[in-house]
Amino acid sequence: MSGKPAGVGKAATSGFLWLVFQSVAARGIGFFSQLILARLLMPEDFGVIGLAFTVTTIANSLIGFGIDEVLLQRQKSIAHWETPAFWLSLGIGVLGMLGMIAMAPLASHWYHSPVLSGLIMAIAIASPLNALATVPTAKIRAEMDFRFLATYNAFDIFALQLLTIAFAAAGLKAYAFALPFPIVSAIRAIWFWRRSAPRTNRRFRPFQLRYLLGNSSLVLLTRTVVDLVSQGDYIVLGLIASKVEVGYYFFAFRFSAQPVRMLAGNVTNVVFPALAQFRNEPARQVDAVLRACRLLGYLVMPFCLLQAGLAQPGLHLLFGERWMKAVPYVIILSVGLPFDALSWVTASLLSARREFARGFYYQLIGAPLFYAMVIAGGYLDSVMGVAIAVALYYFIWPPATSYLIMLRNGVSWRTIAEFYFLPAGFSGVAVGLGLLCAEMPGVRNSDFAQCIMIGLITCIAYVALLAAFRRDMLNEIINKFRKR
Repeated sequence: MSGKPAGVGKAATSGFLWLVFQSVAARGIGFFSQLILARLLMPEDFGVIGLAFTVTTIANSLIGFGIDEVLLQRQKSIAHWETPAFWLSLGIGVLGMLGMIAMAPLASHWYHSPVLSGLIMAIAIASPLNALATVPTAKIRAEMDFRFLATYNAFDIFALQLLTIAFAAAGLKAYAFALPFPIVSAIRAIWFWRRSAPRTNRRFRPFQLRYLLGNSSLVLLTRTVVDLVSQGDYIVLGLIASKVEVGYYFFAFRFSAQPVRMLAGNVTNVVFPALAQFRNEPARQVDAVLRACRLLGYLVMPFCLLQAGLAQPGLHLLFGERWMKAVPYVIILSVGLPFDALSWVTASLLSARREFARGFYYQLIGAPLFYAMVIAGGYLDSVMGVAIAVALYYFIWPPATSYLIMLRNGVSWRTIAEFYFLPAGFSGVAVGLGLLCAEMPGVRNSDFAQCIMIGLITCIAYVALLAAFRRDMLNEIINKFRKR
């Protein structure tokens, strides 16, 4: 075996450990931040910022323009591409900021909320600042320096949450969510430039811009469609529900989606550079994706289903009746969202093979399906209908795309099904046992005792099920964390 695959594998394993630790830290920070913000802010504050994100999230998809993925495809010659990539990224970041500022009054009118203009403009300032870090981030990922990325990302999350809490305590309401973005983006740009500043004064040829634009455009279109889907529920809710109702949903989605986004996002950040290096070894690429999918499935499913099981007693314990209207949404979304996780990894295989058009087509087909389901759900049962529709979409379409991608690469449907349904089944049984034990006399009348019982029984039962039926998977998880 060549030295390169061994080195890449070691870096990927190290990267996985660093980013898992970052995910755990980030989840802890995010959880405690959510608790504090839920006490400092009202549901309508969550609702207003959720509507603001429908504009800024979609606009921010333009900032990277897919340049980071194109650069990672050219790891060996990245030094010759960083100058045009930097200027192109910065120019698009400035255009993104101006576009958001122009859209701000229209969004305020569309959602009948004057405060939206200021929120969108505050977030817009971060766009060119984020663009400054695009090329340095790509260089660091190409070097597979996941220790640096994990360390900074943990700081980034901590700083963002700390500033949000400080601004909320100062009485800035929804602005507490918006104002930290430009501050944290400026810190990120400075930090990443100190670590891996791009060369901005090199001469470059017009064909390089054409290449970046041509290869980035499909990535841009794909990301834009993804963001249109990710904000579609809020767009619909902004038109049919009150700001308070949107706030309950935003709180629930933010709470439910964290483990999926952190675990899936971090695993993808580790896997993609390795897949790019294995570009001429398709069998190794597929093997890496299978390993990542299997590991991710057995980690994210128990986390999310346990979250659903703890929603009722946990939120009541922490907030009393204040956020209980969000509990059904937390349960529904926590059950549906984990089925999206594996598609992050399989989509990275398409990107590593430069199959950007195929990835775009999958997203283009999924977007109208999502909007049809969400609009129908909203029409039938308002916010509850939207929550059910979103959960069903993520249960159906992302797994379908993963099936299509992996079947094309010779993986059997049974293998793919295992990644979803075996960990989901084990997790469902484990959480069910936890909920059953939580109804015991002496436990059912105490939110705290119920949380302890559900968490403890779920963890013990899940590990026992793995030991009984998938000992190899249990050993793989343990070995991952033993390797230092």
